[in-house]
Amino acid sequence: MAALATGNPEPSRALYDVKADVVPVQFSSTVLLDVVEVCLHRSASEWIFLRELRVGTGFRGSAAQRLDAFALNCLPHTSMRRVCYEVKTSRADFLCEMKQPLKRRIGLRYSNEFYFVTPAGLLNTSEVPIECGLVEVGPFAQDECSIKHVESGGLVHFEPNHGIYCRVTVPAPWRETPGPTWQFVAGMLRNQQKAFQGRPPKPPNQQRLPFAD
Repeated sequence: MAALATGNPEPSRALYDVKADVVPVQFSSTVLLDVVEVCLHRSASEWIFLRELRVGTGFRGSAAQRLDAFALNCLPHTSMRRVCYEVKTSRADFLCEMKQPLKRRIGLRYSNEFYFVTPAGLLNTSEVPIECGLVEVGPFAQDECSIKHVESGGLVHFEPNHGIYCRVTVPAPWRETPGPTWQFVAGMLRNQQKAFQGRPPKPPNQQRLPFAD
């Protein structure tokens, strides 16, 4: 599978500003993150992939914000690349997010790249904020027309065993950001500790939203 280039400059969005002509397939937030982890962060020796990461510890004052997913590259030559993922499984959820731009300030603060992760066809690329990128996940058929449609939209990663593709439709611009705080590091270590103890993280909030069939 192809890998994303590190420190990439922002490409012209006109190249990716296409409207999907398919009906979005409903995936749960957990499935979307499973696909992102397998396709984009498969190497456990290179990447640390954290889900439902609490930014900090303790509950006094106010509850620490949670990130749906956070990936840290452990190799120095990648500038210790940090990627934040925000999952959106419905248009209503995404539009609500657009009304609260300060909600993603924490994810932007601690990452070099910030991505929305959605089912394929849920958004128009023109709706993605300029400081963010878009990763789409969808099923693919074994016919040439379907493969051509998928490949027309950017960097594509196939998971053939499950008939799913992961497409970096809009590459996120690289942002130089300061290093994490000790509170953030403590949150990462606690997240990993729970994973080692077999305590799965809570499902993202979006999974608890009702969806119509």
